[in-house]
Amino acid sequence: MSRNRIIFVLLIIPLFLTAQDINEAIRLFNSYQFERAHEIFIEIVKDKDNPRIVEAYYYLGRLTISPDSALSFYKKVISDYPQSRYADISYLETAKINIAIKNYENAIATLNGLLQKTPDTNLKDEVLFWLGVSYMSSDQEKKGASILENLQTTFPKSVWSERAANIIPTKGPVVSQYFTVQVGSYRNKSNAEKYAEEMTKMGFDTQVVDALVKGNIYYRVWVGRFSIIEQAKAFSLKLDSLGIKGNVVKGY
Repeated sequence: MSRNRIIFVLLIIPLFLTAQDINEAIRLFNSYQFERAHEIFIEIVKDKDNPRIVEAYYYLGRLTISPDSALSFYKKVISDYPQSRYADISYLETAKINIAIKNYENAIATLNGLLQKTPDTNLKDEVLFWLGVSYMSSDQEKKGASILENLQTTFPKSVWSERAANIIPTKGPVVSQYFTVQVGSYRNKSNAEKYAEEMTKMGFDTQVVDALVKGNIYYRVWVGRFSIIEQAKAFSLKLDSLGIKGNVVKGY
């Protein structure tokens, strides 16, 4: 083997192994094997030259229950890797943590900072939703309502516009209501996603929705979508016969 080929092999093998490690960690994360995924991500961030280290920091934020620890990982992404595709979502996750701990001023500053940095972010509809919620939760209801109305006008088909309609009346077309069955409510998003995945595997139409309750974010698992409440009640009885307890709620 030539000298150049040996050098190439020595360079390419570590990169291949690195990609294998982080891909495996992400696979474990997506299959809800959080403990093992966390272990791999921790090992990855020990190598400061790892080309995919920003991904590991982001996922560590997702895996960390402690708000302070999660914030430290997201801030690492924002400060050290501002051009990464994970920066915008880290801004958003930082704001949502601040909303959960009722630090609305920090949430507002973070979301406005994201909009100033990246005014055309792909997350703009969700950013506007949480920005409106933050203002309304900090006794600036008029400003919050204005932002939510702007969200509905700019992104009329977004799920975040539908959720905004549940908070403040819209001047635009009325979003058609529906009924669903809530089978779970969690403080930890990963737990909600895990249960939703189980319901989906059983063949049910399932979604996880955020809900702000007295300043705290909950992740609700909803199953089914019905135009009239009687259909939802009948479906709830079917779930009950399968040992799945749920309550009929209005969707948004």
